[in-house]
Amino acid sequence: MTKKLEDKLFEKYPKIFRQKDLDMKQTAMCWGIECGDGWYMLLDVMCHLLQWDTDHNNSKKGNNEGRNPQIEVVQVKEKWGELRFYTTGYNDHQSGIISFAESMSHHICENCGSTDDVQETKTSWIRNLCKKCRETK
Repeated sequence: MTKKLEDKLFEKYPKIFRQKDLDMKQTAMCWGIECGDGWYMLLDVMCHLLQWDTDHNNSKKGNNEGRNPQIEVVQVKEKWGELRFYTTGYNDHQSGIISFAESMSHHICENCGSTDDVQETKTSWIRNLCKKCRETK
């Protein structure tokens, strides 16, 4: 992902991406977000839902008991043509959000974000690309 888009996510969700400045011995986030720009919107929506859930679920108790821990990203990458979003401190609901986003990545062009005729490439590096991006790669 380009630094510009990556920085937008880091700025928008500082709690989720807290590990981005840690050493490589502590996290893989030191390498940044390792996928194409086309998945920016997917990541943005997913992070919004994850942070909202962390901030609001069980918050009526008036204290931190029973609240969700802050979800933190350990690594974001593409693997075998699918988004991978590895975290710490998640609950079952958040796990479902992540699984849904990862499965949606199969239907979104990793390069441009199009959902038109997205297919898995059959080259040495598997990616999900739209017809236009497949033809230009």
